[in-house]
Amino acid sequence: MSEKKGEISYGEPVGVVTAQSIGERSTQMVLRTFHSAGITSQVVSAGLPRLIEILDARKKPKHPTMTITFDKGVASDYESVKEIKKKIEEVRVGSLVGSFEENLKAGTMVLNMDREAMTEHSMTVKKIMDIISARFPDVELSNEGEKISVRYKKKKDIKSVRTAFVNIRGEIVSGVEGIEKAVVNSEGNAFYISTSGSNLSGVLEVDGVKEENVYTNDVFGIFNVLGVEAARTAILNEMMQVFAIEDTKINVKHAMLIADAMTHGGTVKSIGRHGLAGDKESVFARAAYEETIKHFVNAAFFSETDRLRGVAENIIIGRQISVGTGRVKLMIKNKDLEKVKPAD
Repeated sequence: MSEKKGEISYGEPVGVVTAQSIGERSTQMVLRTFHSAGITSQVVSAGLPRLIEILDARKKPKHPTMTITFDKGVASDYESVKEIKKKIEEVRVGSLVGSFEENLKAGTMVLNMDREAMTEHSMTVKKIMDIISARFPDVELSNEGEKISVRYKKKKDIKSVRTAFVNIRGEIVSGVEGIEKAVVNSEGNAFYISTSGSNLSGVLEVDGVKEENVYTNDVFGIFNVLGVEAARTAILNEMMQVFAIEDTKINVKHAMLIADAMTHGGTVKSIGRHGLAGDKESVFARAAYEETIKHFVNAAFFSETDRLRGVAENIIIGRQISVGTGRVKLMIKNKDLEKVKPAD
């Protein structure tokens, strides 16, 4: 190791060292999840399951969450944060209904609205009816007090009626789709919002929310909205957070190398056979990971050539690998060789 901090020796097998560093510690992780503070019944993946999610580049995390903070002026005002929380939390027709009655044969449904739920989410019967009318032109609505009567106008086959009524009760009337639950929490004198569910693009459109104050554990959500560099940072942060929760320390450079490898192609790729391992140029290196026979058959069929430039393929055939001292080649001039005295 060089005296300068952060530098490594020429030929150092950084990939192998990183794999050992992450792999050894991940085998000691707890197979568990934990409850996130402030979010009722919200479970957050931790330990090995979360690490696998990150390295497999899953499109959607099993337990997506968001944290939304605010600048000083807003963060100290509970009522302002609560109003923003109302704009963010997903509210569906079904969550505002106390009870309902269906007659699928006649094509009718009666929704008995819950007054307290409507008041809590600043909704009225008229607003709900306007939203249903705009999005479901095949139904006819009427109301009596807090009862909304729905009649399906088209051909009344039971399947179509049932589908329409289920969709009506599942229709979003306010909030951001995907944010199933939002809770106002506090840290010191500052209030912030924690959510169950994630929708970065939708939350950023809410008035009062600033881009720099929003964080989500959904790596692909970050990639789709903010780009590959932001996704790379998210992968790094999420990995380090997993190890921090487990009270396990790793060199951040190792996590950075993995994040770089997963995103260097301009998108987010997994570590496994459908990502980095499956994209290797070497036939032997691909076959050494998984699906050995498939790779050899395909290589023979398409007349592929393996130039044996990597580590895995050279180990397989018993050649010296090009890392460490194996990367150094020594040359000597013939005239100098003549000066070397043979051993007695």
